[in-house]
Amino acid sequence: GRGRNNPTGPIAIGLSELLSNSFFPVGKNKTMSDIINRTLRLLTDNPDAAVTFYRNAGTQLGVNSISKLIAALMRCLCMLIVQDKKMNCEDISNLSIVMADDEIDSAKVPPNTALMATIAESISILWGSIEADLKHEQNESAADILMEVFSGNVLTEVYSHFESKTVDGLEDAKMAECSRACVAILNCAGKMKEAEIEGLRAHVIGELAKATDMPPEKRTRVNFSPNMALLCEWGMTEDVAQCLSNSVLNYFSPDNLDGKPKTSKKRKQRGKKTAAKDELPQLDIETSLGILGNILKGSYPASLSARDSIIKSEAAFTAISTALQSARTAAETIIKSQLADESEVSIAKIRHIGNAIECYGRLLIHREAMRGKVPMRLSQEAKELLSWVTDNIIPSMMKSVEADEENSLSKLDISAISGIGSPMACDDPPRRKSNRRSARESDVSFLSSDQATLNTLQEPSKHISSISAVSIASASSVLSTFAEWLSICGTESFLLIHISKWCEVLGATDNIKTRESLLGSLFHVALRSLKDDRDATVFKELLLHLKDVDPSTKEKEIIIESLSIITSLRDEQIATQALATIIYVTRSIIVQAVDNDNAAFLDIVGPGMKEVLLGILNNKRSSLVLAKCLLNEPKVSSIRESLVKEIRANSLMSDALEAIVRELSGENVVTDGETEKEIGAKEEPSIILERAEAAETSELLSSQPEAVALES
Repeated sequence: GRGRNNPTGPIAIGLSELLSNSFFPVGKNKTMSDIINRTLRLLTDNPDAAVTFYRNAGTQLGVNSISKLIAALMRCLCMLIVQDKKMNCEDISNLSIVMADDEIDSAKVPPNTALMATIAESISILWGSIEADLKHEQNESAADILMEVFSGNVLTEVYSHFESKTVDGLEDAKMAECSRACVAILNCAGKMKEAEIEGLRAHVIGELAKATDMPPEKRTRVNFSPNMALLCEWGMTEDVAQCLSNSVLNYFSPDNLDGKPKTSKKRKQRGKKTAAKDELPQLDIETSLGILGNILKGSYPASLSARDSIIKSEAAFTAISTALQSARTAAETIIKSQLADESEVSIAKIRHIGNAIECYGRLLIHREAMRGKVPMRLSQEAKELLSWVTDNIIPSMMKSVEADEENSLSKLDISAISGIGSPMACDDPPRRKSNRRSARESDVSFLSSDQATLNTLQEPSKHISSISAVSIASASSVLSTFAEWLSICGTESFLLIHISKWCEVLGATDNIKTRESLLGSLFHVALRSLKDDRDATVFKELLLHLKDVDPSTKEKEIIIESLSIITSLRDEQIATQALATIIYVTRSIIVQAVDNDNAAFLDIVGPGMKEVLLGILNNKRSSLVLAKCLLNEPKVSSIRESLVKEIRANSLMSDALEAIVRELSGENVVTDGETEKEIGAKEEPSIILERAEAAETSELLSSQPEAVALES
């Protein structure tokens, strides 16, 4: 319904209040069996509406009532699991103790994986809504209601039931539902003390130990991040950090150029008994980076909690940040190696380098966000990361491209990059003065997490040049991370200076997938700096390097969508500045172009800029703004004349546009009664004139009050 798009908005809250008695009937004659049957029926008929109600239950019900509702839902879940186990002739004794016999036999709903996952998720949501209230002494009875149902080995049994199904070869849909249930159960366990739940800690650690023995294709489908998040909740943050950092350091060690994991044997301490159940296993690099990636980008409560625990612990933060930085060292080793031009490094290692560098950038951003300073500024470590790409990665990549006639970058596919929610968008609204920009964009939840949604390189058919591949992976990872920084904190001159230099990557590869991955982030940065700070630096550099890019269908969509964002803004000054920049770039390209009298104007500017100009010309508002900008151009100008012709040929001529076009092309009379043609005959050749105009426009743009001068 109308409340679906905003489940905590006023419409959803009003509907939840209206349906409160239907979802949770109260009264002396209402037994637990009645509540279970009503709950199951509503969850079955409309699960989305039920979850929306639970999200707003805190505004309708008291803490005690919500605790009873949680207990009822848990009984429903256990009852469905019991039915499922009975069908498979499995033991049900550990689950049946939470329900009376009449409750087990009362419901007529058959076991359903999606329904059970929704119930588990609803329990987690409800518990989260009263978690803070349960700590107050006056709500002790409500806490007792929960402990009566959840303590003991019930959660361990419920979790084990769903966890076993995630490795049983189920189809993707059912496996996803089981994973969703596992995440919700572990989130509930994190709200309890470890001692209150029998066997879950050892079980969780045991599952981590099994990860190494899983087939690679199955291991990448399992999300181990909630396991680590739970251990962080139970005071094992430093153990978790050490486990993850050891895996990363081992993989990127200097003697591991081939990217194969090295196994290490730990010497047993004499005179001490090792607590095997408390010792975290050695993980492979794929699992470790997947866990870190989900923790650093997830918006689910467990992800937030684990992230906060790691950043607040100096030892944990130092261990993980130091380990992730080893990926930079590995990249430098490959690039600087004298054998790099001939050597081949596996695509898996290149992908892991990109993932680790991206995780490092996100970790730095989260730490700045937690400091609570407004406005947020790039840390010294973040600046060093940007400088590293500009001073080391980009030059190495360009040098490699110049030396390789076949352009080895064309073999590299990084189509899975970007599309990740902003790392700071995941936090709850701060209780302090907020920053000037909204931070809630495209959150990635544990419930839908996918370890492949990090900056991932697609597996090519063969190995590729080490320098080219490592360079593009490193640059892309840093770019996607700091593009999101702009969404939260706005532009900084230091950041724009570096990213504007990275635009040359577009001209360095003829691989469509690579450009598609980069173009979105570059346009994101360019539009942010235009909208928020009236700075056209990155936008100008981006357009200049689009000259020789023959855009694919997706690239054309990115260009058109980006231009439509500019033209849809209410602030016409921003659109005017953008169009003035496009005119400047067009002139610069024409000036440098080889004379070709037979070529059409739009063909001379190059395929990339042709798409930009057509996007402007085909839009009613932007074509009008373009015409207005041309009024400020010198009347003796071939650029002005050519663009007016293109407006007539490609734009929808409204009355306002027609009037400006007539003014631009119909009034050829200038001072002293001489026509533009006559003056042009007496002046310099057009190519010399355009060079003079280019310098004049550059000076005009840099002096506009809307443009923010960049400081070195």
